[in-house]
Amino acid sequence: MKNLFTRKFLSFLTFFMVCSTAFGQKLESKEKLAPAVVIFMDFNKSLYSKSEGNAYFSEEPKAALVGMIVPKKYTDLMEEMKKDAADGVKNLQNGEFENAGVKYFFYSGNIIVEKTKEFFLEVILKETDADHCIVVTSMFQPKHKSLFEKEAKKAIISAQILN
Repeated sequence: MKNLFTRKFLSFLTFFMVCSTAFGQKLESKEKLAPAVVIFMDFNKSLYSKSEGNAYFSEEPKAALVGMIVPKKYTDLMEEMKKDAADGVKNLQNGEFENAGVKYFFYSGNIIVEKTKEFFLEVILKETDADHCIVVTSMFQPKHKSLFEKEAKKAIISAQILN
């Protein structure tokens, strides 16, 4: 049985990416909905000209950087992500790295969006407390890897919850 969290997460991310790129419109009002939890992430915001809460997007080349809180222990979520290969992800790789004494888990690979567009997907997580993780997902066209690759890592290393 495939990992339910991974399938739902990738489905949500794909749907979110398709909707934001295909149906995105400028809001008439300057008011924007604030996310329930604000995640601070340090990255080059000039690469991502649009933002919606904890999600950042670029128009051309197309890319997304999304931060979220997942109510699971780091070790449980990491094991869940390792155990089941994500549906629709080719060249899946996963691993763990450490920065300044903090452990991070990642998985990455290529996915097809809108039946023809290929995107590189990287999901990186870190523990925020005993029962929660910050998960940062980066998606971009593989030919633009040199432009966006470092930003996901920079975002997750700096990620913290703002109250």
